[in-house]
Amino acid sequence: MIVRGIVVGLLLVAAVVLQTALFPALTLFGFRPDLLLLLTVVIATRDGELAGVRVGAVAGLMTDLLVASSPVGLGVFVYGVAGALVGWSRPYFAPTSLTAPLVLAAAGSVLGTAAYGVLASLLADERVGASLVLQGAIAVGLYNTLLAPAAGALVRRISEAFPLRGAGTE
Repeated sequence: MIVRGIVVGLLLVAAVVLQTALFPALTLFGFRPDLLLLLTVVIATRDGELAGVRVGAVAGLMTDLLVASSPVGLGVFVYGVAGALVGWSRPYFAPTSLTAPLVLAAAGSVLGTAAYGVLASLLADERVGASLVLQGAIAVGLYNTLLAPAAGALVRRISEAFPLRGAGTE
């Protein structure tokens, strides 16, 4: 369990490095993917709502520390709720479905990005408007959906190598 936490932590750090170093050059309609939100959604899809909340809180804190204009705690809240909602909805999809992880990645990314943008505009950032939030949510949702199979394969390997204690009880 501790080793799995360390591995997931290293995965989140690698996502931050990729998101800040590589993906600014690879934008889609001026937006880049949110790898931390994607990992939150993929882990919640694989392991359930408790794992989604845990990873979402850490990923949200990392996002808060990367974005200077947002209040600290906004990402923790939004990513944690996104992880919980995706993990909670997981039992309602067929476990062998090929499209369920993509649907959950798209929905979690769109809703998480939109919620972050709306709350940021209400709390701190006057520059964010409704059209920009909508464009960003759709672009990030598309980008994260395209990256979801690769992220899912990576998380599946980690989950198989380092299973949760009492897996299936969450």
